Amino acid sequence: MTGPHSTTPRHPGSRRNSRRRHQRRSRHVVAGALILVAVLALVLVFSAGDNGSSAAATPSTGTPLWSARRVPQALVEGVGAQHLQAAMNFADGGDGNCFEVTAGDTVLASNNADAPVLGASTQKVLVAAAALGALGPDFTYVTKAVAPGGVDGGTVDKLYLVGSGDPVLSTAEYAAVLKQGKWTGNDVTTSMEALADAIVAKGVKRIPGGIVGDDSRYDNERYIPTWKPEYRTGGDIGPMGALTVNDGLTSVSRKTLADDPALNTAQTLTALLTARGVQVGGASSGATPAGTTEVASVTSPPLKDIVASMLTSSDNNSAELLVKELGVHDSKQGTTAAGTAAVKARLLALGLPAEPLALVDGSGLDRGNRLTCNLLVRTLALAADKPEFAAIILGLPVAGQSGTLIDQMTGTPLAGKLRAKTGSLQGVAGLTGIVEVGPTLRFAFVDTGDFPEGSAPAIRLKLAEIIGTFPDAPPADTLVPAPAP
Repeated sequence: MTGPHSTTPRHPGSRRNSRRRHQRRSRHVVAGALILVAVLALVLVFSAGDNGSSAAATPSTGTPLWSARRVPQALVEGVGAQHLQAAMNFADGGDGNCFEVTAGDTVLASNNADAPVLGASTQKVLVAAAALGALGPDFTYVTKAVAPGGVDGGTVDKLYLVGSGDPVLSTAEYAAVLKQGKWTGNDVTTSMEALADAIVAKGVKRIPGGIVGDDSRYDNERYIPTWKPEYRTGGDIGPMGALTVNDGLTSVSRKTLADDPALNTAQTLTALLTARGVQVGGASSGATPAGTTEVASVTSPPLKDIVASMLTSSDNNSAELLVKELGVHDSKQGTTAAGTAAVKARLLALGLPAEPLALVDGSGLDRGNRLTCNLLVRTLALAADKPEFAAIILGLPVAGQSGTLIDQMTGTPLAGKLRAKTGSLQGVAGLTGIVEVGPTLRFAFVDTGDFPEGSAPAIRLKLAEIIGTFPDAPPADTLVPAPAP
């Protein structure tokens, strides 16, 4: 994805104040923890001294349950948090950036964590959470072929193909291309061939009036007006529509995009039926009349699989169509505006801190989007705690192994240990996910500045490696030496 330099609003005074508040809060929390642990350590040491005669009578080389030597791990983590905060401040502490790192409910390091920033594709995590919360992980799309009067002696006067918004409707040829892709090897699809076979199985042999593609479930806005034209020509996004096949491509080999995705899908089904011996008239697009009968249908994979697939390969088309489906579900309006409003409302209903969230689209391509690092981290915590959101964690790319991280962080301690959603635009490098090099940490960071999109992987590696070193502190035995024999 490409774009101009970051347009993230800069308010130096408020950002610096926010940063100072986060740093003071982090220092106070860590300092308080260190004081508490030190006091406890002293109490335990003096308690051990009071029982010295008993200890002398019964020598032991083990560590007693209430020994001060059991306390230092908290000291290690406290010192580690201080080191992490300092390192992250140095590497990513600009007023226009944000980061947050947590272990469970404990914030280890943060900066501008609740300040709105341009997060690029990291926002797909938020779209995924809203979709799973509203529709449920087992929700499926059903694309139907219907006809007035049904099948009569092998003939259907005209067949209407009614779009349900399925973002992964694909031909076998396109599915094969996805399987061979570096990022898209695990993408799921809904088979157009299966729909064609089902129509033939109903005895359809002739469709003189042709196939009509109906995408009236959503509006006909194919691209967000504020997107760069290069997103369309460069293949970052296809035309949005409730009836779309192969991400809107008219030709898989030439990678040309359809002006009318519903017509393109009707033409694709026409070709598949013709290859199966069905006589089909010309394809068109339009609305389905009342009083039709279902001839055949095809059902998508469950939403949990579509969401995981979207996150792994950062599928822009799926994100945009999920947003429009949320608009239909929550307000009966298949528009991006209704869908983005639904995303925010759903996240708020889930108890997430989504008040500063401002979305222009679902994919993260638009430079008017704003999110917070705290919201990203809290969304990951929700996904880890509630089974119905588990697809979010499962769909995160794995460093050096899958999706948009398949060729990043290889040969480092992060490979296979970090699962995270990437975000890249010109002047934006974001990452949010889970790292398990040491203790399990959840994190989010967004770095903005005057740098090309191609610099994002190096920026992500630098910051992720810092997080992966936690706790960078002396061992417990250094803080409190072992007692003499």
